[in-house]
Formats: sequence, structure tokens, C-alpha cells
Amino acid sequence: MKGIVPVKLPDPRWGEPTIARVIPTETGGAWGALNFLVGTDWEPLFPVVPKLVLDQALRGHATPLMRVLGPPPKALVKRLPVTDTPCAQRRSCLNATPNCVPGPKLPDCWEPTTFTGEEATLVNLVVRYWRDGVVVVVEEP
Repeated sequence: MKGIVPVKLPDPRWGEPTIARVIPTETGGAWGALNFLVGTDWEPLFPVVPKLVLDQALRGHATPLMRVLGPPPKALVKRLPVTDTPCAQRRSCLNATPNCVPGPKLPDCWEPTTFTGEEATLVNLVVRYWRDGVVVVVEEP
């Protein structure tokens, strides 16, 4: 997806984990396409990683990055604002259940009720990354 790029870290000591990097933009700064989440309850859910630490991880030394990531991605889903968790697509999603909220069995068609359009698509992508155990990181400016 435009704005967020998954990267497998080449560090076998950590099992070659995957992270997803937010690509900085001129208009969105370090937060790029996720700039609309700055100042919301979502902002603290994204680790802001120093550039040097991210560069080291991309070159095969992930230990410093792993130390600053914070809670595992699946735990972040539990910290979502309650108002953002119900699915806006409950009626049209074939895999949705009455309790269609972010968690380990989140269907791909889940969409937050508080965002629309491209923002909803990006939030869906972030939550699916978390569901799959991928941390979404923002590079420190």
C-alpha cells in the first residue's frame, strides 16, 4: 500500500522479523500517509524510532530496534479506542460476525466507523498488520 512498506529485517537472531515502515512525505512529515492520526488516540500506538536504530536493523542488527518497539503488535489492537473498533462493513462483509472488532480473527474487510475513504483503508491496513504480528513504525524526523 502506498505510504506503508513492509520490510523483513535480515537478522536471524530475531527470526527475521517483519516491520512496516511509514514513508515520510513533504506534507505529512515523518508520519506520511498516517499524518491524520497525529493528535488522536492512535498516535501513541506507533513507535517512533530513531533513524540510526532503523538503519542498523535494515542492515542486519535488529537488537536496538527490538528494544525500542514497545508492546507486541497484537497487544496494540487491544489498546484501540473503543469508538473506533466496531466494523462499518458488518452488513456487507461475508466474514464479519456480530462482534466484528479488531483482534486475532479480524476479517480483512473490517473497516473503522470513525474514518472514511483513504483514511479508513490505511487504518484497516495498520490493524491487519498488527493482527499478523507486524509492527508499524514511524521514523524519527
